[in-house]
Amino acid sequence: MSSSERSYVLPHNAQLDHVLGLLEAIHSLGDSVDPMNLGDLLGEQIDMLPHIIDVASSLRLVEVVENGNIKLTKLGLEIVKGHVRHVKSKLREVIDSIEPFKTINNELKAKKRLRVEEFIDIVTRFYPRNTQEAMNTLLQWGAFLGLFKMSPDDKYIYPIGKI
Repeated sequence: MSSSERSYVLPHNAQLDHVLGLLEAIHSLGDSVDPMNLGDLLGEQIDMLPHIIDVASSLRLVEVVENGNIKLTKLGLEIVKGHVRHVKSKLREVIDSIEPFKTINNELKAKKRLRVEEFIDIVTRFYPRNTQEAMNTLLQWGAFLGLFKMSPDDKYIYPIGKI
């Protein structure tokens, strides 16, 4: 598989609220924003901001324009202005552009549920280090977006809604 065919892999510690906060910050600063201004406003660790921008870009929520500034896309603007149900719905439509969501969703479609060990195997494939933190991050994204969650007995990952 060439690098151009690979999906973007969510950083192990990229929380959804980081992405939504980025969108809010861009919206509050105007149409096109210098990333340095975003770092100051968001108070994010400087090494985390590029990763969050990459996640938002992979989800087609922002674009980097010619001068290096960051701009909300039409979808990004919909997310910023949308009600939480609309936000979840729109993000579910594009989440398969990011791994390991694509792999997890495909496995859930095929099997209807995953044993936690199978889920851990998938997570480990993408995150050989920081596996536990990545697992927590993915479960938080999955639960918020209504994609999947862990069973109360911690034995299975199962879809919440239609995948």
